[in-house]
Amino acid sequence: MIDEKYTVIGGSKVFYRTSTSQDHRGSVILLHGRSFSSKDWVGIKTFEILTGLGYDVYAPDYPGFGNSPANPAYGFSRDFRNSSRFVLDFSGSIGLLGFTLVGPSMGGGITLRTIIDYPDIVSSAIVIGSSGVDPMRDELSKVDVPLLILWGEFDDVIKKEDGTTLKNLVRNSELKIIQGATHPVYIDNPAAFFDEVKKFLQSQKN
Repeated sequence: MIDEKYTVIGGSKVFYRTSTSQDHRGSVILLHGRSFSSKDWVGIKTFEILTGLGYDVYAPDYPGFGNSPANPAYGFSRDFRNSSRFVLDFSGSIGLLGFTLVGPSMGGGITLRTIIDYPDIVSSAIVIGSSGVDPMRDELSKVDVPLLILWGEFDDVIKKEDGTTLKNLVRNSELKIIQGATHPVYIDNPAAFFDEVKKFLQSQKN
């Protein structure tokens, strides 16, 4: 069952979808891309799959997207600094610490900024066709949070070479190319996407 809830951060409401597992092996926060919202994770059964693996799942609508009203406190910048603060505030408002953060495209940029700014709140991270690699290049070389990098074989939005650059910058990272997929690999090839996610999450528990 997926519950729809609101929390309040930065003086404004934030909508999120959540589903919990009986096992409570860990928590996953799912961000979204610029043309998407938390609803897009529903269509590919992300909540059912991750709770089936024993994880509690939380997927917010970023302020100004989906059902969350815009909030200038979390406005975008090229280096995503305000956006990492959103992750800090959102996770704190629902009492999460030590979660896996997942972000595609724009959400990937937010994820990278978060593991730079607030590495202590994130246990591991997954980015998919991530934006923001170049502006954060120097800082990413200092990151030690375990990172799974996923990229579509035919990504025509953000060049595949950025994935290789990111892999070379972050010491504790692995890069997987999803065959036949374009930019939103989790929509183009959900089976391959979830296979890589499952293997990564299991590796973090060993």
